Amino acid sequence: MGNSLLRNKWFWFGVAFCLLAALIQPILAVPFQPGNLFVAYGGSNIGVFKMDGTLVQTLSVSPSSFGTGTTLSGGGGVALDEFGNFYVTVSNFGGTADRRGIIKFNAAGVKVLEINSGITTDFRGLAVRNGVMYVARASGIQRFNAETGVSISPILSSGISFRDVTFDRQGNLYGLYISGGNVLVRKWTGVEPPITDILLGSEATHPDPRALVLDMDGNLYITVNTSPQRRVRKFSPDGTLLADYLAPRAISGAGNILIGLDYDPGTQRLFASHTGTGIGQILWIDKNASSGATMSAFGPANLSGVRWLAVYPTPEPTTAILLAAGLLLLRRRFRKR
Repeated sequence: MGNSLLRNKWFWFGVAFCLLAALIQPILAVPFQPGNLFVAYGGSNIGVFKMDGTLVQTLSVSPSSFGTGTTLSGGGGVALDEFGNFYVTVSNFGGTADRRGIIKFNAAGVKVLEINSGITTDFRGLAVRNGVMYVARASGIQRFNAETGVSISPILSSGISFRDVTFDRQGNLYGLYISGGNVLVRKWTGVEPPITDILLGSEATHPDPRALVLDMDGNLYITVNTSPQRRVRKFSPDGTLLADYLAPRAISGAGNILIGLDYDPGTQRLFASHTGTGIGQILWIDKNASSGATMSAFGPANLSGVRWLAVYPTPEPTTAILLAAGLLLLRRRFRKR
């Protein structure tokens, strides 16, 4: 009975289906879907777009808003956790000027948590992992419980002015900051000491870095606002400059900046947002593109006050292949018996 069951193709089809369902279940929430792009704009709106630029829906953080009166001209962040919940930092919590906070939406797009931090100092980048939110601030990285909104002590690297935070696929935390005229990335192994600082170069070489992200190979990417052309720069894990990806010249006018950045492992593409108008306000480029290549623009052309961007990741292309290969080897093993 057991061997005949193992030889039945429908049995293996069912096993494969269940394993795939278990694998991708956390990212199949409705209406948020793999490949959705989340763009903050208009002071209090989150546009949810497909990767072809089609607007799916608009979320609102009102009466809170992410204004422009902060140190980094609206510095802040958006992020998703592993279950499809969405988070955004706000500069004016509940309509109160100069009060920082965080708004959380569940995977169905319903606002489920509002966190009044009680802080007036700038909120910048945001990352979420294992039920904890990490927020880059002008005085360290503050942590909050993602379910209750309660602040978690202590503040990481208190006294350092961080601009963005992100995680690698192993769960290590990275924070982007400037010190002594140099652009650095601080790495926490397992979100605790030991701590490593990765030097990317001088601020003069990489002016006004706003956003940080890593790809699945551990390479680091930052947005920099060079003149006359804005760009995304790619670095090896040890901080060696590998490539420059140029933003279209149309957005490189005075006052326009590259402000948001994220990476999608399934398409292996980088996505960025910018504050210029008259050209698609979402940019993309393949992570292995040649240095000097220009990023492609798509999506809306005339959104006002565009800020940060996050990608709802699509599955890595190797995942399904490895799973299928494992099932095939297992089936052959039982056939030999």
